[in-house]
Amino acid sequence: MDFFTFDLVLLFESLPSASNPFGVMLLLFTSGGWVVFIFVFIWGAWIARVEFIRNRYSDNLEYVLLAIDVPKMNEQSPKAVEHIFAHLYGIRKSGNLKDKYLKGYTQPSISLEIVSLEGFIQFLIRAPIKFRDLVEAAIYAQYPEAEITEVDDYIDLIPKPLEFPHPEWDLWGTQYKMTKNQAYPIKTYPFFEHSLSQKLMDPMASLMETMSRLGPGEHIWIQIIISPEKDKWKEEGVRLINKLIGKKSEKSSIDWMYFPREVGRGLGESFTASIVPPTEMESANKKKVEREWPSQMQHLSPLERGVVESIGIKIEKLGFMTKVRFIYAAKKKVMNTGRGAYAVNGAFAQFSSQTGNSFSINKKVQTKINYFFTKRRLLARKRRLLWAYRDRGMKRGRKGSIFNIEELATIWHFPVSEVGIASVQSVDAKKAQPPAALPVETSLLSPRKSEATNSKNAPPINLPTS
Repeated sequence: MDFFTFDLVLLFESLPSASNPFGVMLLLFTSGGWVVFIFVFIWGAWIARVEFIRNRYSDNLEYVLLAIDVPKMNEQSPKAVEHIFAHLYGIRKSGNLKDKYLKGYTQPSISLEIVSLEGFIQFLIRAPIKFRDLVEAAIYAQYPEAEITEVDDYIDLIPKPLEFPHPEWDLWGTQYKMTKNQAYPIKTYPFFEHSLSQKLMDPMASLMETMSRLGPGEHIWIQIIISPEKDKWKEEGVRLINKLIGKKSEKSSIDWMYFPREVGRGLGESFTASIVPPTEMESANKKKVEREWPSQMQHLSPLERGVVESIGIKIEKLGFMTKVRFIYAAKKKVMNTGRGAYAVNGAFAQFSSQTGNSFSINKKVQTKINYFFTKRRLLARKRRLLWAYRDRGMKRGRKGSIFNIEELATIWHFPVSEVGIASVQSVDAKKAQPPAALPVETSLLSPRKSEATNSKNAPPINLPTS
């Protein structure tokens, strides 16, 4: 018996009985088990440090909130907004090891927002200041007559999270999720075009109508957080297509059993060839090859084939990690969840597809609680949701899903002229040089007097008075 084995025997003989587990743990720790805890502690400290510098990097970013007004007679289809998102994909940067682990670099995100402030509807984009020129260039390239104005943040029009429960205000909200695998697409704007006239039955019409019906003391906020994603997500769609058509996926990893398997197969064929006539062997191999179809695509039904084609179309385009949040906040005396909350849920139901994907309320985020400790849990959910909305980032809330630029252009685009909602902020006339000393009219979202600064410190906006 060697020295190491002798030590192990002595260690196990000296262990306390099973009725004293704490004694066993203490003996293992004092006998060298503390080394494992050191590695765990170092790893945990490293993870905490990386998280700390990433949070510091995100907090130091300065943002700008831009209000976009397009002409009322907007003839551009959502295809123009799809080009805008393709342009915004240019903010993607993976960062090197120094950026990630020394500076704390994380991929910045952009917030697309549609808000109704007491019935006044405004389209907004919140982005890091360093990307302001890119955002404006992307919009002006598709909408040359649009007006882009830096405005104060509207976020403080309702109480802050820690001020809830509030004697006057209440809110209802959720974060939407997808009902199926993210590789399945939602119903996009080409499905809303008439097959003959090519006229777009704008899915934004019902949402705009709902948001325009709000009265004093009511707000609807829709927030879509997007962050450009690498093309690696498309591999999931390829695997799903191969599964649906019955095609075997090619393995990218090294097959360590390849050589032994081929040797065994060769020996088996040599043995079989010695007892089976060559003609029968060739005919059997031929039948086997004929039975091994590359896929079952030709045997799919039209419905199944449509699913495969829709997934293929989705993964052909650029993708963004996306989170969709919705808040309906109102004073208690005028709050109407049927008009505010459930109407918006119905508007999002338009994008549901029987063969594709659809939006669903995330019950783990929804401000509705059943059964135990309802008041306390409901209050916690309202605060978390409002914190996540104010943060306008990817970290808070539940996991998002991948949307391609066509899907994003479907759920966030400027309404076409046929919608005709008067309360949507828009440009009444074409651009022209204004005369000198022209008085400025108060708009829905007051423009910033100073240059772009961090929107977290921005004062609340002033609503127009009737």
